Amino acid sequence: MAAVIGRRLGCGVMVAALVLLSAGSASAAGGHHAVDDAGILGPGECEQESWYSRAQGGGQLVHAGAGCRVGPIELAAAGDLARSGGRSETAWTVQAKWATEVADGVSIGLAVQPALLPQQSPRFAGTTLAALATWKPRDDLAFHLNIGRDFVNQGPDGPRNGIAAEWAPVARWWLLAERYIEGRTHFVRAGARWVAGSNWSLDFSHAHRLSGPIPSRWTLGLTFAFGGED
Repeated sequence: MAAVIGRRLGCGVMVAALVLLSAGSASAAGGHHAVDDAGILGPGECEQESWYSRAQGGGQLVHAGAGCRVGPIELAAAGDLARSGGRSETAWTVQAKWATEVADGVSIGLAVQPALLPQQSPRFAGTTLAALATWKPRDDLAFHLNIGRDFVNQGPDGPRNGIAAEWAPVARWWLLAERYIEGRTHFVRAGARWVAGSNWSLDFSHAHRLSGPIPSRWTLGLTFAFGGED
């Protein structure tokens, strides 16, 4: 992540921690969740994702982004506003993601996501590169694996690894659990998603810090899908 992350995050460092390494990925595994799935939108489909995150100690992050399927890949862009200690700062991320099914219920993929901090110097914060895998043994159950790395500009690189599980115990409700490393911090996350309609959903989660400098946080997100081929 950034060169040194204190327990009380400064606004610029918080952006690097929660934007460069957040799940700015537009993922079917669930918007703000850290572990991405090996899946992309269908031909002609687009998706808008937004969320609000509040960290232990008061830091806040607002995210808004959208992505679309373009040929064999999914392209997405997002903006983030972080507030901490009475200061605010923006960040911009873009992502390219490819995925394909290699066996019945098994998919693999790749995702790359650079980040810019326009109010910092240098503006280029770094890039996250991750290999993705998803196993869906049945329609109401899925497992995800990410193995990646954060290549930080003018700072130490770090691992970007995680595992996740999704389960739908009843119609329209999904329960999610994650164990992952983000910004040299180990987390576990638990959350739930309500699929409110055919094209939109709400999700809520708590990421609990096990060790490392980035604090625990609560997040509420909204996802809206549109477009697609008839």
